[in-house]
Amino acid sequence: MSKRSAAHLGGGGGGGMAPQQQQAGVPVPVMGAGGPPVMPPELADVLRAAKRSRPTDRSLPATLRKSVPESAFYYDLQLLERKLDWTIARKRAEIADSITKPARIKRTLRIFISNTCANQPFQTAGSKSQSGADGADGAGSSTAGADGAGSSAPVDAPSWTLRVQGRLLEPAYRSRANAALMTQATGSRIGAYRFSNLISSMTVEIQRDQSLHPDSSNVVEWHRPIPQSAPHASTALTIGQPGGSGGTGPGLQGAASGPSLTTEPPLLATTEPSLDGFEIRRLGSQPVKVRIVLYLAHTPEQYSLVPELADLLDIRQATRADVISALWAYIRDRRLLDEKDRRKIRCDAKLAALFKVETIAFHHVPEVVNRFLSPVHPVVLEYYVRTDKAEHKSPVAYDVEVELEDQNVRARQHEVLRKFDHSTDLSKQILDLDDEIAQAAGSLQSHSATAAFLASFARDPQVHLRTWLASQARDLDAIIGATALGGASGAGVGIGKEELRRSENFRGAWVDEAVIVHEGQRLAERLQELQRVEARAAGAPIPSAMVPGHGAAR
Repeated sequence: MSKRSAAHLGGGGGGGMAPQQQQAGVPVPVMGAGGPPVMPPELADVLRAAKRSRPTDRSLPATLRKSVPESAFYYDLQLLERKLDWTIARKRAEIADSITKPARIKRTLRIFISNTCANQPFQTAGSKSQSGADGADGAGSSTAGADGAGSSAPVDAPSWTLRVQGRLLEPAYRSRANAALMTQATGSRIGAYRFSNLISSMTVEIQRDQSLHPDSSNVVEWHRPIPQSAPHASTALTIGQPGGSGGTGPGLQGAASGPSLTTEPPLLATTEPSLDGFEIRRLGSQPVKVRIVLYLAHTPEQYSLVPELADLLDIRQATRADVISALWAYIRDRRLLDEKDRRKIRCDAKLAALFKVETIAFHHVPEVVNRFLSPVHPVVLEYYVRTDKAEHKSPVAYDVEVELEDQNVRARQHEVLRKFDHSTDLSKQILDLDDEIAQAAGSLQSHSATAAFLASFARDPQVHLRTWLASQARDLDAIIGATALGGASGAGVGIGKEELRRSENFRGAWVDEAVIVHEGQRLAERLQELQRVEARAAGAPIPSAMVPGHGAAR
C-alpha cells in the first residue's frame, strides 16, 4: 500500500485501527497501532488545565446584542464595575501611603506655674510666741529649748517648692458626648497625653546670690529618658535623687495630679512613668526669680530656619523633609533645573546670595539645606517665687501650640484597610458571585455558538456543511500535528486542501488498495467481535489478541 493510501486512511504504518467518526467540535484521539487510543500531549495538557482552572471570562458574546438588546445593560454594569474597582484600588493605595505619613493636628499645651512655702517667718511667728509663753518657767528650760531648736534648724528651716505643671487642652470642636468621654479617659489616664511626654527636656535656672548659694543647686535639668521598655507599675519619681534618673539637679520631683500616683505607660516606652508636672524644693526665705526653659518634643524632629531661608520659603519651623520639599517646589516653580543637565540646579539671584554658588547638584540639596537649619528655639518662662504667702499661683497661664499625631485618623485608616482585606466574608461572597457570573457567561457563549451554528445551517445547509467540514479538517490536522501532505509529525498524515479539490487524485491505483485495506480492517474487527461474543458465551478467557487494541488486523 502506498503512502497516499495510508495518509487517506489516517492510520499508522503496520495496519492500525480505522479512526472513528468525529463529532462536532470534539477532536478524536489517534488510534495507535496495536495499542489503546493515543492522545496528543498538547490536548492532554489542555484538558488537565480545563479541569483545574475555573472560568474567569465574564464577558458576553458580541452576537448576543442583536438577539437580546437587554444585554447592553450588562455591558454598562461591567464598565461601572471596572471604574469602581479602579477607584477602590486607588483609594486603598492612598490610605496605605498616608499611614506612612501620619496626619498631624495642632493642640494647645497649657502650662501652670505656682509655688508653696513652708516654715517661713510669718508661718513660725505664732508657734514661737506660743512656745515662749509655755516655757516661761525658767531660763534653764529656755536655753535647753533654744539648743534643741538649734539642733533641729535644718529640719525646720524655711523652704519653698516650685511647681511646673502642664495639661493638654481638648479641641473646641468636640461634641459634648465626645468631650465627656475624653474627660473620663483623661481622669483614668487611658490614652491621655501627659506633660512629660510632650517635652524633651526642661531647665530651671534659680537666680540667687552665688555667694550665699555657691553649689550647683541653682540649675536643675531634666531630660526625657531614652526609650527602653514600658514600666509595669508606676511609682513616685524624684529626679536627681536615689531612685530617679534623667536629671542633673537635686530636688526635682515628678508630680502626678489627683490622689493616686498610678499612671499609664508613656507614649514613648521608657523605664519611667509619664508625669503631669515637676516640683523643685529649695531652702530660703527670700523671694527669688526663676527662669524656666522648656524644649518641646517633636516627632519627627523639627528645626528652625535661618532668617534668609525662612523669608525665601515663607517657613519658620518645619521638618527637614518639609524644608526640602518647599525648596524643590521653589525650584520647580521658577524652572531652575538646567535644560541640558537635569541633575544641576541653576541658582537665581536669591539662591545664589544664600548658597554663595551659581549651580548646585541635585543630590547635594539635602547637604546644603542642613547648613541653614538649627534646633528649635525653646519656650522660656519667667516666674517670681514669693515667700510671703503660703501658696502663690501665677495669675497667667501659658499656652504653647504643639503638633501631635491624630490617633483617630490613624484608627479610621486601619479600619478601612481591614475592610479592604480579601479574607473577609464579604470578599469571599464577591468571589463566589464572580464564579457564578463566569459560569453563566460561559453557558451563554455555548448557547450562542449553538444558535449561530443552527441558524447558519438553516440559511444554506450545503455551504454550512462544507464550511463545517473544512473547519473540522483543520482541527484534526492541528490535533494530529500535520497541516499539509508530506508535513506529518505524529501518528498520521493529512491531505492538503488543494488535493481534495482535484478529482484525478482519487482515480489512481492507491484507491483500490485503500479500499481493500479498509475492508480488510473492517472484516477483521467484525471477526474479532464475533469471537469475543462466542468466548463470553462459553465462559472461556478472552485471548489478548481478541481484545481491542491488542491485535492487528490481518
